[in-house]
Amino acid sequence: MSKCPGIYNDIGKKARDLLYKDYYTQQPPIHYNYGNLAWSLDLAGQISNILPGLRTALRFIIPYHYQNEVELQYSHDYAGITAGIRLAENSLLNFSVVTGNSLLSIGADLSFIPATRQLDNYNAGLSFNIAILNASLTLNDMGDKLRASCYSSISPLTKTAIAVELDHQFSRNESTLTFGAQHAIFPVTLVKARASSNGKLGALIQQQLFPSFFLTIAGDVDTQHSVNSVTTISKLGMSLAFRP
Repeated sequence: MSKCPGIYNDIGKKARDLLYKDYYTQQPPIHYNYGNLAWSLDLAGQISNILPGLRTALRFIIPYHYQNEVELQYSHDYAGITAGIRLAENSLLNFSVVTGNSLLSIGADLSFIPATRQLDNYNAGLSFNIAILNASLTLNDMGDKLRASCYSSISPLTKTAIAVELDHQFSRNESTLTFGAQHAIFPVTLVKARASSNGKLGALIQQQLFPSFFLTIAGDVDTQHSVNSVTTISKLGMSLAFRP
């Protein structure tokens, strides 16, 4: 087993991917929307082995150019370091470091705006990983949000797994509990579902069309409760992904 603790983004990643990856997400309401249809093209990749332990990761989201980013990642047996830049009008520099091993790791992440010489954000977290359980605890949004998450693989053969996430926002004194599960009903068909204590529900079905090509249909339902009525907001999305 590798001793490397990974990079900061790996803290809580398994739970985060189960609960949020490939679900429908509404992009910011800018003029690339047509009626009720919103579209985007997400291109991501990496170049490995530039030097021993060094690789670069790139991500470009069209038309949301302010989310485009380039990052250098360095992995060592007991440390992971990243440095990146977000290619926006006001460029955002990001730096993170993780130390530990594959069992237990701790790290910090910060973002800086060079144009204003201001600290944009900082986060800290720790992760505990064993064969059947991945647990993490992070402090995000400049100390305003505490997040605890847990992921457990039940059956690797059928990709069956569950995840739980608890968020607490100090400024609003609000807590949100999210539970999710996934299961491959066929070797090439994956289903996922999640539910949150704030009334948000989501589900998706992902079909492998060809090797490395995946079609995903996902839907979200947001039930907002008020004193006199209940308003339901539903969203449906479809995506096609190539993952070599």
